[in-house]
Amino acid sequence: MNEKKVSAYRRIASSTAIFGSAQVLNVLINIIRGKLVAYILHSTGMGIASVFTSAANTIQQFALLGLNISAIPAVSQANNEADPKVLAFTIRLVRRIVMLASLLGFLATIALSPVLSSTSFGNQSQIPYFLLLSLAVLFNVLGTGEMAVLQGLRRYKLLAFCSTVPPLCGLLLSVPIYYVWGIEGIVPAMIVGNLIYFIVIRLLSFRNKQKAPKEPISWKTMWTQGRGIIKFGSILTLGSLIGTLTTFALIAFINNIGSTEDAGFYQACNVIASQYTGLVFTAMAADYFPHLSSLVKTNMQQAFQLVNQQTEIIMLIITPLAMLLILTAPLVIRILLTEEFLVIERVVCFVGFASVLRGLCFARDYIIYAKGDNAIIFWVETIWGSAKTFGIMSLSYYLFGLDGLGYGAVCVAVVEVVVTLILIPWRYGFRFTRRTINLIIVTTTMATICLIGSQIPSTVEKYAVMSTTTTICFIYSLVQLNKRMNLRAIVNRLKNRQKKEAS
Repeated sequence: MNEKKVSAYRRIASSTAIFGSAQVLNVLINIIRGKLVAYILHSTGMGIASVFTSAANTIQQFALLGLNISAIPAVSQANNEADPKVLAFTIRLVRRIVMLASLLGFLATIALSPVLSSTSFGNQSQIPYFLLLSLAVLFNVLGTGEMAVLQGLRRYKLLAFCSTVPPLCGLLLSVPIYYVWGIEGIVPAMIVGNLIYFIVIRLLSFRNKQKAPKEPISWKTMWTQGRGIIKFGSILTLGSLIGTLTTFALIAFINNIGSTEDAGFYQACNVIASQYTGLVFTAMAADYFPHLSSLVKTNMQQAFQLVNQQTEIIMLIITPLAMLLILTAPLVIRILLTEEFLVIERVVCFVGFASVLRGLCFARDYIIYAKGDNAIIFWVETIWGSAKTFGIMSLSYYLFGLDGLGYGAVCVAVVEVVVTLILIPWRYGFRFTRRTINLIIVTTTMATICLIGSQIPSTVEKYAVMSTTTTICFIYSLVQLNKRMNLRAIVNRLKNRQKKEAS
């Protein structure tokens, strides 16, 4: 494999490792913070904190209008231009729109404070705290918008730093506030945390400020030039809202048809998926999305090559991790939850396998978002996707009970694979290379064998099959990653660097 392709694979793996490490650190910070908050504020304080957090997140979601995603392709494509004035103008345009969005969230929180207090707590006693919450919303929207700018510029080391340092500082400052003020310190702690988040990101962003002459941006210019960003973001926000309603409807269905315990078990499976394989998808999207967005407008051949490379890397990473989850499902449940949740072991195994199928679609699906194809995003990704998920999951639960949630997750993933295999080539002309197809066949076959092994009644045979296939998959993944990135050369380079530092 030539040096150019090796460098491309290394870049993908490098950005994934950086963002993956940041995601893991964030999970650990959230776990520590949750433990400390539970100890200081007890269950009542945690309940109140969840109300304020939920209210803030809802308002922020509507105020941002999806700018945290829709701004990334615009900045990334401008960054690909030879003219620095185009990039400087685009960044200023995005910041101006984000500023308006933050003010919208700020004023909306103030205006809705009586309604939020009465609906959340049944009285008007919490109005002062919701008024203060407007500051937390303001700083969070500003910080999130700046993160989109950095992601569009593909400054992933700064992004990783910004995604870990503010939460860590927030943890160190918020815990003393909780300890001194108790429940009354919940909203001030949110303000402090979001203020630190914005200050850190803004300072680092200004260090990378684009040197180009500033031209005034009128309201007319902002609307005409930023209309595409706002429209794309609005579609994403609507999709996110429909997705949230779909999840709520499914949980309500489980609660009414089955039991509250099953609804809790379903939520627990989602927690495990998000804290395990979900971290990989989040880490890989951070650099991949802006990179793909910068190519789809200029060089589709390179864009399609990137999609194949990204698919290969994610399948080589997500498959062994998913198989390890299937193998160690009881242990993972005990660590992240309690023994009470061991009844979801089979569900976790099927959800783990479904993540492998999601990995197969991951890189291809981002073509839709990089192209800004609003029609496909709305009708296929949002409407069809939500209807498919609710229909299959609810039917599976109705027919098979709790285990049906696992069966349903796999069925949803299979349908998504089929639709993607038909839609993406038809709409955009993209097809996997023979090399990528062969890798997909091998990895999905091993994952399927591991899943089948997890259903064997005999404990000895069950773990023999799972451990054997998982070990083979890890070896295969390492061999294939070495072919693509020359891991031996990387290890030798690190050894030589350590020798030089030691001498």
